[in-house]
Amino acid sequence: MKLAILKDDRDKIAPLWRTISIETIDGISERVNASMGRSSVLPNADVIIGNDMLAGEINLLSGIYPLVINDNRLIRYENLASNYPEVPAQGKVLEVGWCSESSDACLSTIGENSIQAIYPFPFRDESFNSVVNYEVLDYDAVRESHRVLRKGGKIYLVFRDSIFGGVKPSVALKFLIKFSVSSVAIKQGYWILEGKKVR
Repeated sequence: MKLAILKDDRDKIAPLWRTISIETIDGISERVNASMGRSSVLPNADVIIGNDMLAGEINLLSGIYPLVINDNRLIRYENLASNYPEVPAQGKVLEVGWCSESSDACLSTIGENSIQAIYPFPFRDESFNSVVNYEVLDYDAVRESHRVLRKGGKIYLVFRDSIFGGVKPSVALKFLIKFSVSSVAIKQGYWILEGKKVR
């Protein structure tokens, strides 16, 4: 059985968004640089172990790994749909981390239109008008969102406030480096950052 453990800069078990390195254990131990939660370097493993993971990260990782352990708990999937606020996404919509009934496509463990993939996104360039990212703070996921969005398309990062176990907006803004941020709002305890693809 091969284990993958997400580690932060203090060598503590971490969530995907704060991961600096990933330690794999399969008879021998090996460490891979993850550069702040890059899904493109996630190793092939039977179990992934993290701490304080966001719900979207858990949903996404549960589609790739047979077992996900978060905060010493075995996770099958995280069902938080009723808690997420409505997002004004328009046109053809891709959702990452959670699937609502209105999405055209979704990268998550659960949902009617769910596709279990993480990197690269299995879609053509500029094939969506909107991407709604539910609590998956990952540079590769945001870069792939930029690739699949049409020019002028919008990305929405939806995440819990740090008071409710999520992250501060200042942390999440760093992930929108390829977008022009057009609005920041808080709704039902969730931050919604809206970015626009300019080029």
